[in-house]
Amino acid sequence: MAARETCRGALTDSYDIPDVAIERVRKIPYALLATVVAILGLARHTDFIVVYERYPVLMASWLIVFVLALAQWALSLMERPYAGWSHRIDELHVVVSLPVYNEDAPTLDRVLYALTRQTRLPDVVHVVDDGSRVNYQQLRDHWERDPVLGPRLLWTRQRNAGKKHAQATCFTAHPAADIFVTLDSDTTLTSNAIEEGLRPFLRRDVYSVAGLELAWNHSKNWLTLMSGSRTLSWQLLSSAAQNVAGGDVTVNRGTFALYRAGMIRDVVPAYVGETFLGHRVKLGDDAALTLFAECRGRAVQQPTAICLAMYPENLRHHLRQWTRWMRGSTIRTCWRLRYLRLTSYTWWFSLLSSWAFVASIGATVIAAITWPQSETYAASAVLAMFVWAVLMALRTTTVHRSDQNWLDRLIVVLMAPITALWVALVLRPVRLYGIATCLRQGWMTRGQVEIVTVAPSDRIAVPATGDGR
Repeated sequence: MAARETCRGALTDSYDIPDVAIERVRKIPYALLATVVAILGLARHTDFIVVYERYPVLMASWLIVFVLALAQWALSLMERPYAGWSHRIDELHVVVSLPVYNEDAPTLDRVLYALTRQTRLPDVVHVVDDGSRVNYQQLRDHWERDPVLGPRLLWTRQRNAGKKHAQATCFTAHPAADIFVTLDSDTTLTSNAIEEGLRPFLRRDVYSVAGLELAWNHSKNWLTLMSGSRTLSWQLLSSAAQNVAGGDVTVNRGTFALYRAGMIRDVVPAYVGETFLGHRVKLGDDAALTLFAECRGRAVQQPTAICLAMYPENLRHHLRQWTRWMRGSTIRTCWRLRYLRLTSYTWWFSLLSSWAFVASIGATVIAAITWPQSETYAASAVLAMFVWAVLMALRTTTVHRSDQNWLDRLIVVLMAPITALWVALVLRPVRLYGIATCLRQGWMTRGQVEIVTVAPSDRIAVPATGDGR
């Protein structure tokens, strides 16, 4: 540890990376709460079936959606982190794939700094600069001399070809790798993230591990607060349920995930050469790798392998990112339904989720057409949406960050109804647009540095132009 304690960033001496702890869910209170919600929800849906007897298919659809949501809630309560260690994990050759494109220099410096603080250091950190307009020479010179990262650092610059090709540059350069860690250039790892992420590989049927993603800039503004709480709630509920139901996590977050290297090397040609309806697929890289892993074995979530990512801080960036995600998600849903086993949880989850989305659109249209007769139904649906949003947000209170207090966690819960409205009124229409335009595979963001981090030092002197060679 002596060498690790002397590590310094290129642009500042050190970065204050928060500690994160996941509190175990208290089963009895949550079970009682789930029982109450189940009774009230079933009574509500039974009443709807009687009142709206002219729409039996739609009412039955909503009942199935409610039961599915309740089942996810129950399954998520049973998620437990993978534990244990053995000499087999110590002997794994771990390579971090770190593609970079127009990343803010202080943010990238912090990402590299966090890698030197890992309790289980990677064997190689491969930075692939995919033709950035930012000059990273100062960072490169510093980290190549670092006593910890330097011997492990490989820095490659190439013409801009996209994230998949940048990752493939790393994947094909390390035939000795046992585990590839995919890490985004704006994502800071907590000190034990890699160590915790390796634990599930004690099971030989595990081919990929999803880390738990939090927002580094969670309190920057209302947008980062909403996005962070929504994403965290989804991971603690939906992804946790998928993990418990059979190790069928639909998406390993691209921000931080781990994969068996042999599987990755086998699929590189299909990964970079993927097409959909004759169009080259550039988006959905994380979901694609997860799908490849699911076709081999299990894709799991390790809630103690924690990363902190930068979230969009303005509306334009937020909506463009969401559009990109929905375009990629549309194609991935088609592939899951085509290639996954019919007996897998993910296959049925993908089918029922798609069906629930279509049903929600249909219900909205019918409610608008039959207004004001549907006023009672609409009010009840909005109330149910708010209650469910609060229940999901309650799960986020089990995540304790050293840079947050109880008031911060309470604010997330209180904002849940507003977050639900944002999803329904803004993100849902954007999702429809993403589905309709899924063949447009441009990245849409990162044409320039979009999120600027001010390093706690006045020693920053990184120009925003240059080839970085």
